[in-house]
Amino acid sequence: MKMEMFVKCANRTLLAATAVLALGTGFASAETWRFATKMPADSPEGLVFQYFADRVGEYSEGDLTVQVYPSEQLGKEDAILEQLELGTVNLYAEDAFFLQKWVPEIKWIAPHFLFQSREEWVEFTNSDLVSGWFAKAEDAAGVRALGDPMAVVRGPYRVLISKEPIESYEDIAGIKLRMYPDELAISVWKSLGADLQMLAWTETYQALQTGVAEAVTSPAALVQAMKFYEQAPYITRTNEYWQGLPFMMNAAAFDGLPEKDQAALLKAHEEAGAYSVELMAQNSNEMRAILEEQGVTFTDMPLEPLFEHMADWYRELDAQGELPEGFLDDALAKRAE
Repeated sequence: MKMEMFVKCANRTLLAATAVLALGTGFASAETWRFATKMPADSPEGLVFQYFADRVGEYSEGDLTVQVYPSEQLGKEDAILEQLELGTVNLYAEDAFFLQKWVPEIKWIAPHFLFQSREEWVEFTNSDLVSGWFAKAEDAAGVRALGDPMAVVRGPYRVLISKEPIESYEDIAGIKLRMYPDELAISVWKSLGADLQMLAWTETYQALQTGVAEAVTSPAALVQAMKFYEQAPYITRTNEYWQGLPFMMNAAAFDGLPEKDQAALLKAHEEAGAYSVELMAQNSNEMRAILEEQGVTFTDMPLEPLFEHMADWYRELDAQGELPEGFLDDALAKRAE
């Protein structure tokens, strides 16, 4: 009897150990990537990020899960960059400007008033010069862009929201413009004669209301949400600069994945890019129709004179040795193609 009980107990123990081992093996075969973002989950960009995560799960057949952490849940930018470098965060989607931490010259990746079309700008970002900047980030921090860095669209274009109509770039001179602490942006708008008011984004509505500011630059996708048009009812498309959202990832984590899961990430990213183009265009078109019904005026400023004026400004900087070597030649060549 004792021997029988011993055998039964031993069998139970063996079965339990086998079950634990099986569960452990199951967990080991799946992996979860942590994806940090600044935007709320219900924002247009948040929808694109979740679309990407869903596609990864589908294409990897559940072997790779992407968990999106919106609204800076995992920390502010500096903290995320450290986690991205360490590999505790696997993905971070944001303007490439943040790579200045490792590659200072990448601040020129989206130059103001140099490319009238997004297509010209994307060609520039695919140049050997810009590809070299991304390669420096990988060498310095082990951080690499997933797929085409600019496939996911932000914006989709930029506008100037103002109290008075802007009919030519000369009208910018003297205007009290809300500005943010970016050296290049400050230099550009000062060169156009704007009276810069350094204000937080969240202070801008009240500044427009009180007259501290008379205008603000913005991505078209944020015009409706921020309601600046209630105080400044003129909106002018400027194409000031173009924005993409590189999905920057820990390169070692990607290289350590099975080829099937690497392919799933790349395919999901490509489809998320196409989805973002469609979604951002839809949002900007709907925004214009809704705001025009509310009395907002959309003005069409001639852009060619502005961009020619700014090309001369960049040539002066280049002559003074203030631009990265080869930058202006590369940029102007892409404009001419």
